[in-house]
Amino acid sequence: MSSQKDTIPKLHILLLDQGRQALPFLKSLKKSGHHITIVCTSKISEGYFSLYADRKLIWPNYTENLKGYENALLTYLSVHKPDVTIPLGDISASVIANNREQILQFTKVTIPPLEIFNLAADKGNTMMFCMENNIPCPKTFLPTEDSLGNILSNISFPVIMKPRHGNGAVGVTRFNTADDLINQYKKMNAAYGELLIQEFIPQENGMQFCAEVFMDADAQMKVCVVILKPRFFPIAGGTGTAYVTIERPDIEETVRQLLEGIKWTGPADVDFILDPRDQIPKVLEINPRVSACIKIAFAAGVDFANYTVDLALGLPIKKVVRYKQNVCLRNTVMESLWFISATGKMRRNTYPAFFSLKNVVEETFSWSDPFTMLGYILGLIRKYSSIKKLRRKFHK
Repeated sequence: MSSQKDTIPKLHILLLDQGRQALPFLKSLKKSGHHITIVCTSKISEGYFSLYADRKLIWPNYTENLKGYENALLTYLSVHKPDVTIPLGDISASVIANNREQILQFTKVTIPPLEIFNLAADKGNTMMFCMENNIPCPKTFLPTEDSLGNILSNISFPVIMKPRHGNGAVGVTRFNTADDLINQYKKMNAAYGELLIQEFIPQENGMQFCAEVFMDADAQMKVCVVILKPRFFPIAGGTGTAYVTIERPDIEETVRQLLEGIKWTGPADVDFILDPRDQIPKVLEINPRVSACIKIAFAAGVDFANYTVDLALGLPIKKVVRYKQNVCLRNTVMESLWFISATGKMRRNTYPAFFSLKNVVEETFSWSDPFTMLGYILGLIRKYSSIKKLRRKFHK
C-alpha cells in the first residue's frame, strides 16, 4: 500500500469505466476519504451498482459514439476540474492519450504521451519492439494487401491473425492454411482495422500469465504482481475465470525490460503465454491500463488506486519487493460455466482445486459492496441476450 496514503489531501477523483476493474479502485479511494465520481455508459453495470461512488454519471457508450463520449469528458473536465482522472479501460485511456495536453489543463493523469502510449496500445508496435530488443514474443508480421502473399510464403501454419488494437480475444482467429487466411483477410481488415499475423504457440501443456505492473514517473518498475491464469471460458481460450498470484522472476525481468524500454509510466497489464516448445514465457500484448482481474493485486497487498493517485500528484512511489503468494481470485459466474464445460479429467487436475476456498477472493462481489455482482450478471444477460451472440460465446 502507498506510504503516502495518510498525507494525501482529500481529492475529487473522476473514475472512467464501469467494469470489474473499477470495484477495488472505488473501495480503496473511498476508504482514503476521496470524493469519487464514476462514469458509466450504462446503469446495468458493476460500477453503477457500487455503494462507494459519491456520484454516478451516464455518458455516451464509447463503442457506439466515441465522439460523444470524448465531448462529454472534455466538457466535464473544463467545468468541474477534478483533481485526478483515472481511466480503467482501453478506450478511455486512448481518449486521454489523444487529448492529453488539453486534458492536463484541467486535471492530473498518469497516461504517458501519445507516442509512448501507442507503443503499448498497438500490439503490432509492441511485437516489433520486442523482436528488435530480443524480448521473448511470438514471431510476428504486419501485413498489407501487397505484402500478404510474401509473408504467407515464409511462415509455417497454423498461424494466428488478430487486430492490432482491442482487448481480450475479440477478432483472434486461427488459420490452418494460407488460402483460408487470404479468404478472410479483407473481411477481418474491414471489421477490425489493421491486423497482425503471428506464429501459433501450441497451448497443450502451456500456461498463460499476466503481470499487473506499476511504473513511476521515471519509467522505473515499482510493482510487478505476476498472476497465473489456470482456467478460461470458453475453455479453448476466452475470458479468465480464475487467477493465482505466483512468483516468476523471469517474467518480472521480461516486464521490466519491456516497460522500462518503452518508457511507460503508471499502471499496465502485460499478458504472456508459456511456449511448451522451449518453456519460455512470451509476451502477447501490453494493455495500457489495469486488467479486469486487478482486484487480485489489492488482495495480495498492493493498492494500485493509491499508487495511481500518488503518481498523478507527483509523489514518490515506493517499490514493492514482496506481495502475497497463492492468493486466488475467482469469478463465480464464469467459473460455473467453466465447470459445466470441462471434462472430468480437467476438473480433477485443475489448480487451484475448483472447490477450494482457501485464500479466495470473488471478482465481482464483496460483503461491503453487495450489489455489484447483480450489476455484472445483468450486464452479461444484456450482452448475450440474443441467441446468436450466446452461440458465438459458447462455440468460440
